[in-house]
Amino acid sequence: MYFMFDFPFKSNPRFSIGIGAGIGTDNIYFDKTYVGIKDVTSTLRFQDLSDTTHFKKNKLTTAILEAPLELRFSSNPETPNKSVKAAIGIKAGILLAAHTKGRTWQNKTGGTLIAYTEKQSDKHFFNSNRFVATARVGYGVFSVFGAYQLNTLFKTGLGPDVRPYTIGLTLSGL
Repeated sequence: MYFMFDFPFKSNPRFSIGIGAGIGTDNIYFDKTYVGIKDVTSTLRFQDLSDTTHFKKNKLTTAILEAPLELRFSSNPETPNKSVKAAIGIKAGILLAAHTKGRTWQNKTGGTLIAYTEKQSDKHFFNSNRFVATARVGYGVFSVFGAYQLNTLFKTGLGPDVRPYTIGLTLSGL
């Protein structure tokens, strides 16, 4: 969720700059895989658990404090709810938290052993900064967006070269 302020160009009010702040979260889901963010190892460990006990649901979540900056276009700024809109931008952020969450411990055939939730939290393997390129296009308050992380999720040499991307729908202008 982001709160942004729009500053229209005086020379052409169809164009504007949007700046603001917000919190971004990303969830990466795993199937029968252990992610060792609390392990005392030299690299982040991803372990296949398909032939042994495992969590039914397992995810890795990051939370980032971000500052977005956008160049925006509106075909009719006087009636924004009836206007075609587009934006390109960048977000710079600082990692607030990283954790894994596993639910329902199962045997290798999928039978429930223990119904509980396990959370592990540690930021050691993660880059503390994030830079994301963004784009949106839509009509009125609805739009389609895309985001691609320009730097890696994990620190160099401590994990795989992962650059998350997101595609989704946006409701804006509330």
